[in-house]
Amino acid sequence: MRSICIVPDSEGIDAEIRRLAGMVDLLLLTGGLGPTSDDMTRESVARAAGVELVFSEELWADIKKLFPEGSAAPSNRRQANIPAGFAPIANTCGTAPGFVGRIGESTVMALPGPPGELDMMVRSFLNGYLDNNYHAAASFFTTWTAFLVPESVLEDTLSGICGPGEKWRTRAEGHRIVFELEGPESSFTTVEELKEKFGAILIREGEKSAAQLLADALLKSGKVLVCAESCTGGLIGKMITDLPGSSNVFWGSLVTYANEAKRRLLSVSALDRYGAVSRETVVEMAEGAIVASGADIAIAVSGIAGPDGGSEEKPVGTVWIAVKTKESAADAREFRFRGDRERVRLRAAVAAMLLAESHLTGVGVDSDIFSTYT
Repeated sequence: MRSICIVPDSEGIDAEIRRLAGMVDLLLLTGGLGPTSDDMTRESVARAAGVELVFSEELWADIKKLFPEGSAAPSNRRQANIPAGFAPIANTCGTAPGFVGRIGESTVMALPGPPGELDMMVRSFLNGYLDNNYHAAASFFTTWTAFLVPESVLEDTLSGICGPGEKWRTRAEGHRIVFELEGPESSFTTVEELKEKFGAILIREGEKSAAQLLADALLKSGKVLVCAESCTGGLIGKMITDLPGSSNVFWGSLVTYANEAKRRLLSVSALDRYGAVSRETVVEMAEGAIVASGADIAIAVSGIAGPDGGSEEKPVGTVWIAVKTKESAADAREFRFRGDRERVRLRAAVAAMLLAESHLTGVGVDSDIFSTYT
């Protein structure tokens, strides 16, 4: 995107359409096709094209079919107007038909603004129109997700390994970075180099969440998960239950924040000797969660989220995570997460879910960054 121009509804839209139509081959407009007086796209395009609006009896008949007999409002008639010389585009999800035509050397296409209607029209009309009328140079375009990799580190790595003609775009979201690669087929070599550096568990194809990856692995394996959460305070359970259908794979979370809760609910005995943030404690938390729930696999998390509570031996950001199944001994790992309290908790939850997923899928966790992320 090169620029953003904001103009009032009352004036300037048609002039802006004329200006843009003189610069591009295809101009897409969305919104402003409703029945109200402030829906100005039809009138603005007509003025920009120097033509009149034409009422279509056929469009009006289609619009009236969407309402019970005789209940279409008079204001809906406005939606049956399109600029002269423009062709209508059917809208099967709403009352606002789109239209397409020419202004000078540019094709101008108007589509409705509501996301459901726009999505339908993109899939049913726009994609095919682009394929039939515009032919881009051959290029591969893929989307990936990086977990627990600092944005600056990913940027520097991509700068060092991307070859000629390869481009990338990144979008950081706290617990993950969604990035897009565009270029020749060699872009797939770039991804393999990223996986080699950071570990395949942290670089995933598509726009993924750690919760969805874990839920998919649980469903595929027929396993049920239980969580014993201390510093994350139920965040793992929240992220999993945000997913529809999670009741099929998730027993629940035991939020054992206080030491007494760990003792009473999970039978943890290691606290006095090793402390709450220790390998021994999270192993006993995971074991106790499986006993309490009968679930197949357990995640246990205990750490120091800050801003206070750290020490030289265990600074703020120190988190122990354990994963245990009924059939295997617990796998416990220490992490050192950077950031404020919210980031430490979020990164701990993501790391815990990815570690549990790796146990379910059998993918080895061999990345140093995954187990020592700072």
